Amino acid sequence: MDMDNQLPKPLIIIISLIQGLLLTLLYRSVESEIWPSTEPLWLISFVTFTLSFPLFFLLSITKNNISATFKYLLPYSILLSLLGAYVGYQQEPVNYITNWSVVAIFAFTALIASFKALMYIQPYINQQEITYESLFKISWRNFIIFNECWLFVLIFWGILHLGAGLFSVIEINFFKELLNNNWFVIPTLNIAFGFAIIVFRNIASTTDTISTILQTLIKFLLPVLTIVSLSFLATLPFTGLVNLWKTGSGSLLVMWLQALTLFFINAVYQDSSHKQPYHIVLHRIIFVGVAMLPIYSAISAYGLWLRIEQYGLTVDRCWAVLVCLLLTFFSFGYLTSIIKKRDHWLQNRNKVNLIMGLVVLIFMLLVNSPLLNFQYLSASSQLARIDRGDINNDNFDYRYFERSLGRQGYLQLQTFKKEILTTHPEKVALIDRMYSIKQGKSKEEITLNDFEQRVVFWPSKAAFPNSLLESIYKKFKNVSS
Repeated sequence: MDMDNQLPKPLIIIISLIQGLLLTLLYRSVESEIWPSTEPLWLISFVTFTLSFPLFFLLSITKNNISATFKYLLPYSILLSLLGAYVGYQQEPVNYITNWSVVAIFAFTALIASFKALMYIQPYINQQEITYESLFKISWRNFIIFNECWLFVLIFWGILHLGAGLFSVIEINFFKELLNNNWFVIPTLNIAFGFAIIVFRNIASTTDTISTILQTLIKFLLPVLTIVSLSFLATLPFTGLVNLWKTGSGSLLVMWLQALTLFFINAVYQDSSHKQPYHIVLHRIIFVGVAMLPIYSAISAYGLWLRIEQYGLTVDRCWAVLVCLLLTFFSFGYLTSIIKKRDHWLQNRNKVNLIMGLVVLIFMLLVNSPLLNFQYLSASSQLARIDRGDINNDNFDYRYFERSLGRQGYLQLQTFKKEILTTHPEKVALIDRMYSIKQGKSKEEITLNDFEQRVVFWPSKAAFPNSLLESIYKKFKNVSS
């Protein structure tokens, strides 16, 4: 049936317009510094729902599944918004915390989770059987349509600016001024995105052709990647792992190689048919390369263990552990399939991918929840190093807590201050200074009285004459300006 007759085009445009208006209101609240922008918990939650639910709806809706689309996608969008609220809560107290890195991570992980969720939800909406082949096709189609729509919007926006520039040459500045107004820009771009959804969903066959082209390119790259991978493994017994660890990113390089191999394998061997895409020799080489993937998991896990044992957990290492764990599940799942089925391992591989897709989805949601808060785990691990005597207070990196651990670093340092109040008062002063400067005013607006209230005096304020305080304050103002 012609997809053009299945898409409710007026509804898609209306949803795009409503989304644009809501995003405009949220943007204006940030500009005007009014609620909800003054409370990150509400702001990020509202932005998440306003971005996610309409987008999922537009990618899935047809004339025949409107109620089913609403039924399945609304709960997931609400869940995503609740996680956004928790991420916003990690910005508090706002006078002390600068923690927008978790927002960037939330955006990235939510995108991956939503990509996976749509892959499983869309067959339910359309009452289709969930098979690996169907999920594979849906995932590629969503990925390509999403990127095509953004490309369309960027080109559309560029044409508008080109037109405004041309009119400015003849001293007609109306269009240039119009493009500087967010109340025009945001709804217009959203409507353009909705129009692009209609266009590219109507030519799904073309999207599938693009997918086939990309898969064909990957088909030629997979043997090269496999040969590089096996050659590297063959040299390790002679070179050892020392040189790999000297790079400082050995585990990262190994995991990249492993992840690319898994991605290429799934792009080339996309169905469970017995037809081989390569000559038998290349097929056997790739077969061996897949079987060797668990060795890479062991290498990267060992490297991470060495770093964590020596330096404790950080947010980056927590992410590395999670990625290593997921790649290990995939690799051992494939190896088990090869052992059981040999040349027919793709049948079991498909089952592994179906299960691991859900596992990846769950973990991408959990990392934005209190159940798997990497900032909390890192703060606890670093403070535990002091308790164990692995590092002393003089060599401890307190600023890492303020720089990278946000709310969790702030809270745990406040508790830690009480433990070292009498033994290391200078470190207590350092902690107070790290967070005092974020209160309310900018440096240029801070008065001498504000400065005295925010500075931590040690051993006491009486030790500092007023003339010295005024001199330090003037120097502070000159540096800030």
